[in-house]
Amino acid sequence: MSTVIRRPDSTVRMYTKGASEIVLKICKTILNCNGEKVPFSIVDYDRLVQTVIEPMAYDGLRTVCLAYRDFSPDELPDWNDEASVMEQLTCICMCGIENPVRLEVPDVIAKCRKAGITVQIFTGDNVNTTRQIALKCGIISSDVRFLVLEGKEFNRRIRSEPNGQVEQNLFDKVWPHLRILARASPQDKYVLVKGIMKSKINPTGEVVAVVGDGTNDGAALKKADVGLVM
Repeated sequence: MSTVIRRPDSTVRMYTKGASEIVLKICKTILNCNGEKVPFSIVDYDRLVQTVIEPMAYDGLRTVCLAYRDFSPDELPDWNDEASVMEQLTCICMCGIENPVRLEVPDVIAKCRKAGITVQIFTGDNVNTTRQIALKCGIISSDVRFLVLEGKEFNRRIRSEPNGQVEQNLFDKVWPHLRILARASPQDKYVLVKGIMKSKINPTGEVVAVVGDGTNDGAALKKADVGLVM
């Protein structure tokens, strides 16, 4: 998400926040401890992922990168051209945000399991953050093996060709074991819901309910048998 402001010196500044690995990857400079812009390389990126982002994610924190870019008032970009606007960013900082699990959630998940309901998480968040939250909720446990995938790997497994169509026979090898789909796009969420509803593994079929809290969940919510908007 970005916002654009006009500064007192008439320059235009765009502030951006988003998933730390994604925003940080398009930063070319970073503010040092003195507030000065210094070059930011792929080596610096890897170091921050290992020393800052991953430790926060393993603690169950959602990581967000804040960045900015300045534009001359005489050379403003086409704001609809996201690819050209979202480049040459300067990283300001990264934040770890805790979203505590409510006390009643593990008991609710346990009741769902006893009722024969399989609970899955599909989210745009970091896979390690999501794994820790799922452990706290009781969706997965440390002594039982389930599939935990990111969107890119999920798409690789359900298609024979990189840009090919989803193949139901391949999809049916994935979804019964899948508990977490992280870094999922809105399309990934829709594909997951549609594929489970089409599956014939269970002769009586599956009833799919989706709980969502944002516009990214719109397509999946609409496709599901039951859509719950928070």
